Amino acid sequence: MRWFPLLLALLVAPWPAWAQSAPGPASPPAASLPAATATEPDAGAPPQALDERGWPVGDDAEAVADAAVNAWLARPPVVLQELAALSPEEACRLLPEALRAPPPPAGTRVVLEDRRSLPHPDDAGRTAFTYAAVRPGDELDVVQVDLRRIDDGWVVERVGFRVTDDLVGVRAWLQTPFASTAFVALTLLVLWGLARPSPLRRALAQGLATARAHRATVAVTMGLLYAVFGLGVVAGTSLPPACDEAVLAIVEGAVQQLGLQQAYGSGDVARAAVVTFYQNFVVVTFSVHFFLTLLLGVPSYLLAVPQFFVLGLPFGLVLGASIVALLPLLVLLLLEFTAYFLVVSGGGIVLGTLFRRGFGAYPQAVRSAASLLVPAGLLLLVGAWYEAVLIVVFGI
Repeated sequence: MRWFPLLLALLVAPWPAWAQSAPGPASPPAASLPAATATEPDAGAPPQALDERGWPVGDDAEAVADAAVNAWLARPPVVLQELAALSPEEACRLLPEALRAPPPPAGTRVVLEDRRSLPHPDDAGRTAFTYAAVRPGDELDVVQVDLRRIDDGWVVERVGFRVTDDLVGVRAWLQTPFASTAFVALTLLVLWGLARPSPLRRALAQGLATARAHRATVAVTMGLLYAVFGLGVVAGTSLPPACDEAVLAIVEGAVQQLGLQQAYGSGDVARAAVVTFYQNFVVVTFSVHFFLTLLLGVPSYLLAVPQFFVLGLPFGLVLGASIVALLPLLVLLLLEFTAYFLVVSGGGIVLGTLFRRGFGAYPQAVRSAASLLVPAGLLLLVGAWYEAVLIVVFGI
């Protein structure tokens, strides 16, 4: 499947994003625009024919774009409880639009008169328009409408606040050649440290000793979370075909926010690997799961159980593929999920230690849980390189 690599990207996202698009930079006209001149949805706008999604269709691109903005401003907010009450097919039909064009915050105003054209020079069948906008609190922004030409006229591809692909901070630095070189050097240093007596080997031995000493907790955690993931896969097999597009919309949003699209699209294995390792280890494993283990362990399980059930759903859509086609994915799952589950089991170790020995043993429990970061990090290091090679080199 063409979107098979995107499914792999789900492994690096602790939760799919469900939020408004990040504000884009305000255009100069918007920056000088008095808030009082911004307009609410225009009830007097010319009527347009609607497609099956409820967006306007017509021969006049400008009129379609204006009507799309009005329709977007009038859209009610998405309530997750309401989606949960729908049938899977109905919910999956609504999800892509809810994710790609989430309704604006109440009170958002858009200036239809400040329409600016953004043609696609290499594609005559597509065009876009931007509008000055004011968010609640008089925060200036830009709304963009993307249109595509079909036989019946212009149709809406996306409408919402402008989103840029620019990364900032650490995620921008990870895309640089220096970061790739540093990650290669780190990998070689790790291999050198494993090949001879070193602090890394001693730390690894300590982590493995912790896992053996608490083998029951580790085994139960592994069994529980793999079973939860398996239940998610089974549930995914029962999803209707309409859910394929919803899964794609969720994955595409995660890929864009994390910088994976730029990294894997560059064709640079090291660049893809360093971005993957940062997300898998620094963000998901250390910043999320490990810190939750420090809160007496319970929150780590409360997050992991629903998280890995949800991650199992899209894999149910590819379960019909042959075992040979799935084998690379299964190896990746084994590497990365084992690392995640090992760190989550640290929460059980903390909780069990406090239950047996009291709160005075909390520092020792934390040290035991922290020792599991070393074998987990090594598994994720291997997994990052393996995933990057699979996608960049072999195009799986």
